Amino acid sequence: MKVFLKLLLLVGLAAYLVFAFVKFNRGGTDVVCTKVTIDIADREKANFVTEEDIRQILKDTKLSPEGKGLGNVSLLRIKRAVDSHQFVLHSTCYSTPDGEVVIEVSQKLPVLRVMPSVGEGYYIDANGNRIQHVQYPADVIVVTGSVNYQKSKKYLTTFAQIIQQDEFWSDMIEQINITPDGKVELAPRLGNHVVALGKPQDIGRKLSHLKTFYEKVINEVGWNKYVRISLEYNNQVVCTKRETS
Repeated sequence: MKVFLKLLLLVGLAAYLVFAFVKFNRGGTDVVCTKVTIDIADREKANFVTEEDIRQILKDTKLSPEGKGLGNVSLLRIKRAVDSHQFVLHSTCYSTPDGEVVIEVSQKLPVLRVMPSVGEGYYIDANGNRIQHVQYPADVIVVTGSVNYQKSKKYLTTFAQIIQQDEFWSDMIEQINITPDGKVELAPRLGNHVVALGKPQDIGRKLSHLKTFYEKVINEVGWNKYVRISLEYNNQVVCTKRETS
């Protein structure tokens, strides 16, 4: 009998929790949406997605929840519509018991600007996705030369992720150039030299060696001592000294 009562209580509790969850997230059919709050993350970094953009999406798709009963509002459809914006990384939509619908948006931020020798330019985000038709106001690293997106997506993605996650390289690298034979060259912000990485293989390892070289050697001998620093060969840093008159 006691086991039966415990089981009954557990079933009742579970039913209440499900009811409360649905009630909280949908607000009930009797609650009308009186307010839509839109929160855009990373506003201090970029304004690729604005509150006006999101409200226009809701208007164009006829999904604006204001004035509707929350029971008739599809938060999933709103999320899908918001996520269709090319600069939305992801969004979260939920309602509150007092009739407010909240839309939280994270922006998709470009980290590389690609300016190929042939074809139109575009941007790359941290996941290697191409973003076109945008005027990015911030200072991002430029990729030039013989860049074919389909062929180079893998190492562009690697560069983008390293730069996104490492403040040192984000500040240090000014330009990435791809030579006609497919080799990678870097132009740093400090020093008047070119860094040759060779073929776009083991980029993370090569940059790790370069960072160590900068910290242990360049800081001692000076940033303008070499005209070229090559990491094309395994576990080697080969430097060409600048000619002095």
